[in-house]
Amino acid sequence: MEVDVRDVEPKDRLETILGAYRVLRAGATLRLTVDHDPSCMYYMLSATEPEGSFTFRKVDDGPEVWSAEVTRR
Repeated sequence: MEVDVRDVEPKDRLETILGAYRVLRAGATLRLTVDHDPSCMYYMLSATEPEGSFTFRKVDDGPEVWSAEVTRR
């Protein structure tokens, strides 16, 4: 699944991303595209999801486009 939140209102981005993550099945990957470093998403998932329930990998590292892949285990 791909989610590009660059055109989403900043106040709605977190819920958009978390909503997409919540519907992932085990083994599925969410490719997230944003206009800033996506590390905050890693920390949010680490704080709210069970340990070991996902992997997080940065794919593109700016300066205009950042992306990451989050895979649900």
